[in-house]
Amino acid sequence: MNLRDVPDEVYLALAEGAKANRQSLSAFVVDRLAEVAKTLTIADYVASYEPPRGTGVTLDDAAAAVREVREAS
Repeated sequence: MNLRDVPDEVYLALAEGAKANRQSLSAFVVDRLAEVAKTLTIADYVASYEPPRGTGVTLDDAAAAVREVREAS
């Protein structure tokens, strides 16, 4: 995979992420793109949301927190 027109800091971050995950740059980028593709819409993101374990935070709690911040802005 050739990455073109990628800012240096983005390329560096991707390369460091790949190294930290012991993956090739291509494999790392494909994995990140696959994650993005799963959440292209807000509805998809909400449907895929998994509350942090052991916190008692529910999807409704997270949605309410987002609404509260939006309304305060």
